[in-house]
Amino acid sequence: MRFIVSVLCAVFLLGCGERDDLIRRKLDVILASDLKTITADIPMSGLMQTPYYSLVFYKTYTEGMYSKMAVADFYFLKTVKAKITRKYRYLSEARLWDRYYNEYTFFDDTAHHASR
Repeated sequence: MRFIVSVLCAVFLLGCGERDDLIRRKLDVILASDLKTITADIPMSGLMQTPYYSLVFYKTYTEGMYSKMAVADFYFLKTVKAKITRKYRYLSEARLWDRYYNEYTFFDDTAHHASR
């Protein structure tokens, strides 16, 4: 009897979807990995002392294939005021984040420091 109850609970939990905090943790792992990949081939002399990313947008959707969307800016160059903006979307059925946009842009130093 306990086995049947356990199986029913597991099936119920699988059908309910994933908790938002777990989805965010998956995104955090991907963002950290992306930052590491972005900075991997750049000489240390060209990198900021502490390269970082900033999550600038995170939204949940109730309809459609994708249940979440996130936008992150990556700052990593020491002397060039440039960033990479990447967009991600969460495919609920597959339970994974999909990166679908990648753009390099230049920014004004004062605008960058004001937003940080």
